[in-house]
Amino acid sequence: MSGDIIFLAANTPRSQAYAQAMAAKDIRLAQVILFDRPGAGQSGKASELVRPQMATTIPLPDPNIPLLETLAGLADRIDHIEAEKITDPAILTAVKEAIADGTGLAVYSGYGGQLVSPELLSLGIPFLHAHSGWLPEYRGSTTVYYSLLAEGNCGVSVIQLVPAIDQGPIVARRRYPAPPVDVDIDYFYDSAMRADLMVDVVANWQADDVLPQVSAHGETGEDEGADYYVIHPLLKHLALLSLEEDQAD
Repeated sequence: MSGDIIFLAANTPRSQAYAQAMAAKDIRLAQVILFDRPGAGQSGKASELVRPQMATTIPLPDPNIPLLETLAGLADRIDHIEAEKITDPAILTAVKEAIADGTGLAVYSGYGGQLVSPELLSLGIPFLHAHSGWLPEYRGSTTVYYSLLAEGNCGVSVIQLVPAIDQGPIVARRRYPAPPVDVDIDYFYDSAMRADLMVDVVANWQADDVLPQVSAHGETGEDEGADYYVIHPLLKHLALLSLEEDQAD
């Protein structure tokens, strides 16, 4: 049926956050396609992480709940594929089979820096991605830090993927406050923000079978924005210092 959803996910902390957020909202998936690098642990996960206990406006993921454990409660079918990249032919085959079974939407949570191929995007269903920046103003990488420096807050945009980076139709956007100083942005807060908005989009899709679309124009009324690249460590340090200064006032 068109309301069926697949979760196309790499074994990462972000996918862990998505899965826990979907479980909290009682979302059921038609299928999970989980891919990871052969013999590797969870990408991006530091050892002995503990979820911060301070109050935040959104739930933070628990790094000690195994991803597969959460996924088992979301879907009856989980395909676990050993693959280095989203372009692996085995992933394309698995997605084609899911679409043949009636899937109407894919939620994507891949490895950073990898692009979904045009071949995968041309299969006839929307692929949703949550970008940690307010589009179209903040395109590219590590935009959460640039947003903190410029505006003192964060933004997330859920888009339909197209071959061009961060250029697809915008499905939903949401502003988020800056995180508490002691919350790790890269591991916890970035993933939590993306998961928070994505699960609302998914829940609405399952209820209405429709994807909304917001204006593609920036807040100035122009379809303009900037492309940001991996932030320099000094700028990242300044962004974190700005949190300390703002929250000390």
